[in-house]
Amino acid sequence: MTSAMTIEAPVLDHPDPKTLAEEVLMSLKYRVGKDTTVATPYDWLTASIKVVRDRIVDHWIQATKEAYDQQEKRVYYLSLEFLIGRLMRDAFSNLDLMENMREALSSLGVDLDLIAGLEPDAALGNGGLGRLAACFMESMATVDIPAHGYGIRYANGMFRQEIQGGWQVELPETWLDHGNPWEFERRERSFEVGFGGSVESITSKDGRLERHVWKPTEHVLAVAYDTPVAGWRARRVNTLRLWSGMPIDPILLDKFNAGDHIGALAESNKADA
Repeated sequence: MTSAMTIEAPVLDHPDPKTLAEEVLMSLKYRVGKDTTVATPYDWLTASIKVVRDRIVDHWIQATKEAYDQQEKRVYYLSLEFLIGRLMRDAFSNLDLMENMREALSSLGVDLDLIAGLEPDAALGNGGLGRLAACFMESMATVDIPAHGYGIRYANGMFRQEIQGGWQVELPETWLDHGNPWEFERRERSFEVGFGGSVESITSKDGRLERHVWKPTEHVLAVAYDTPVAGWRARRVNTLRLWSGMPIDPILLDKFNAGDHIGALAESNKADA
């Protein structure tokens, strides 16, 4: 069997800083909806990520299509945690765009290191297994192994800390406050997931047991979000699919109309939990 490591990496385009600067400005205008006079550091972060993400997507679609066309075996990695962290520097490095992007942003008056530090840390878990899962995903992409990762898109990460009165105070890490420019929502890939309930026995007319039927009391809508995971030099781009829990009915109108505004949001709160 031929080792995956012997496969040559795809040829990467190496746009010069001027071209990248033009692409960032276009991204800022048409993806973020801002111009340079009002753009915030977060806007520059999003615009820069989208420029590189577009290149990753080209490799992603090609690799996915080839995997299915050639009926390649794929690894499916399930984990409750994926500590993927900040992806910007990693992606720039993997596509060999770090220095050119740094120069491009500098020509626009933007410090790459400054905006890179603003990217939230997607710490979706709290242990070593989550970091291991993230490393496996990138490593498999690097050695050209087709793979899919499946996990949970937690609204809050591990935690963030502040020092108050000389003591560490742990607070929720709301990493999605500014959205996630790396991911693609797959609303068409949604499934109802049941919780609780009871199991009923179904019998035939003559009293024989035919089957058991589960009747859940609660339902949550699981919605998929895909993030491309690029390996070194984009040898392969694999998929990390994280599932987000959403309510089937986001608001209970009968309770809302009765003035119970808090109770009307009970299903949304349950889905988030």
